[in-house]
Amino acid sequence: MRHNLLLITAALLFGISVFAKNKTLKADIVVALDGSGNFTKIQDAIDAVPSNSEKRTVIFIKKGIYNTEKLVVPQDKKNITMIGESRDETMISYHIYDCKEGGLNNKCPAEDAAKWSKLIMQTSATIALLGDGFQAQNLTFSNTAGPVGQAPALVIDSDKNIFVNCSFKSYQDTIYFRKLGKRSYFANCLIEGRTDYIYGSGIVYFEACEIHSFGGGWITAPSTPPNQPYGFIFNKCRLTYASGSPRTGDDGNKIALGRPWHFFPKVAWIKCNMCKEIDPLGWPTTWRMDYAATSADLHLYEYKNIGPGADMSNRAKWVGIRALSDQEARDYTLEKVMAGNDKWNPYATLSLKNK
Repeated sequence: MRHNLLLITAALLFGISVFAKNKTLKADIVVALDGSGNFTKIQDAIDAVPSNSEKRTVIFIKKGIYNTEKLVVPQDKKNITMIGESRDETMISYHIYDCKEGGLNNKCPAEDAAKWSKLIMQTSATIALLGDGFQAQNLTFSNTAGPVGQAPALVIDSDKNIFVNCSFKSYQDTIYFRKLGKRSYFANCLIEGRTDYIYGSGIVYFEACEIHSFGGGWITAPSTPPNQPYGFIFNKCRLTYASGSPRTGDDGNKIALGRPWHFFPKVAWIKCNMCKEIDPLGWPTTWRMDYAATSADLHLYEYKNIGPGADMSNRAKWVGIRALSDQEARDYTLEKVMAGNDKWNPYATLSLKNK
């Protein structure tokens, strides 16, 4: 079954150009809870994608709450585009989290962890991406476990991923970029969490996204290897405060820009709007990295940010925390950050129609 869909993408925030606007989209696979598509389960649709295909496969997911599956895109399932009928009404969620006691192989709840294969249970994520070239639009990905420990909505091992107009929600460790050097691009997305909720070793460019934080935690926990020039770049993003935390005691507390995790973290905040709840120190703790405050190999940069949280006068006095110069900021364009050895450009790559 193939459906012709009219893709109408709203203009992205801050004047970013629209990719594939008003183009007719042909879906290869349709998922619908009511049985009107090819499959009722998303994993069945993923499994139906031809292995190691250079041709892009489009999976259209109709409105609904898809909360009975823990998903994985295997390494041989490449070039998948997953599009929801509505960002707020096409919701993909699950509730596995890491635990030390009472679980199955350190995953809780044990009875739900037992339902899934070893491949799917590599992480607690609602969806794990192992296959390169994944694209998603108009979807919400959530881990609904709550404030109980590591509970990712998304784990990424793959390269050249693109997310447009998606939401990612959890409390701790919302998105884990698990593999060094792997590239991902987010445009007009919402990322919500409290503890280290954007973390790992990947190269990631967030453009015109909302970074929505519960109080008392850390937005990023970067782990950038020393020979990797970029880590996390936030361009023209909005840092906002999330009230009504699921954990008592969070509301009213400040938000840290991050805390260093491993190696030599690299994070750049460029022309972002920072809310008043940002901790004036920015990076208030070295956590378990004694050298974090004195190493020039940490690159924790800011450039022309606005809003009450953007004042750098009281930032922690670390060697690596500073403002970029105009000349240095030119090295933080999407094209340069994402290029790698193969000159990948998400603007040119994103295709929400079959080729």
